[in-house]
Amino acid sequence: MKEVNSMDWENKIVLITGNGSFANEMIKTLLKTKVKEIRIYSRNEEKQVASERKYNDNRLEFILGDVRDYNKLLDKLNGVDYCIHTAALKHVKKCEENPEECFEININGTKNVINACIENNVKRLVCLSTDKAANACTTYGVSKYAGERLVVGAKNNNTIIMMTRYGNVAGSSGSVIPYFKQLASEGKPLTLTDPNMTRFYIPIEKAVASVLYALEYGNHKDLIIYKSKSATVQQIADCISDNQVIVGIVKSEKTDEALLTERELNHCTETEDYYIYNEDYTNDKVYDKPLTSDNAKRYTNEELKELIDRC
Repeated sequence: MKEVNSMDWENKIVLITGNGSFANEMIKTLLKTKVKEIRIYSRNEEKQVASERKYNDNRLEFILGDVRDYNKLLDKLNGVDYCIHTAALKHVKKCEENPEECFEININGTKNVINACIENNVKRLVCLSTDKAANACTTYGVSKYAGERLVVGAKNNNTIIMMTRYGNVAGSSGSVIPYFKQLASEGKPLTLTDPNMTRFYIPIEKAVASVLYALEYGNHKDLIIYKSKSATVQQIADCISDNQVIVGIVKSEKTDEALLTERELNHCTETEDYYIYNEDYTNDKVYDKPLTSDNAKRYTNEELKELIDRC
């Protein structure tokens, strides 16, 4: 992939929904370019103040707003060149406990972002998805898969709309890594649900790179998937502490995740780093099984320790 500076960022305006770990890494990356303005549209006042103080750059504008507020989105997307939609409810357990709220934000909020971008003739929109959308069986996964289908079904003339999909971002609030590290620092046992459970893990800079790749090279309705490696929960725990206890699988939890179903793989092209799924393309190669964290390439213990140490 080309460097971020290979894109023409000069005089460009970018709006990012959400202000979590991904958005902050994207801010840090874009501030190295000649971007004209970065608008952060989110509802978390505390995170906005922290980011504003951290970066202290007059190209940043922080907007308190909710993706459920279509009129405000419409106003704040005026004049925007690129939109990156990261705002979502992401914790599986919270989404199971609050399905209506999850659907309102993850589905209706995504619909609002798509429609507001189209109405404002935003050049490119990238929506972030998750491996939990493939063969979805949780409220969160279903909501993100529905968001993907909204992208595929979007009717527009000028806005190119794409998606990225990846697994757990190492070090993010939704990843088990910082939770395990916190337990270890407090002298508490690490709580493993199933030691053999596998998950995809991606460094945050690779998550950002996949979005930048989509912005530069993606076509309308593309789903761009970084070729992540996977690890077992036991591998993760062993890199952090020997003080462990098995507590059993949480309701609705899968033993492994799928990055791509076999149907999706049959509509994919490949690069060195990415699968690119588009329903309008049919692969000559026929796949009969999904790409899962169980059959994907695994991290070595050395690679995993390095990844964890960086979180």
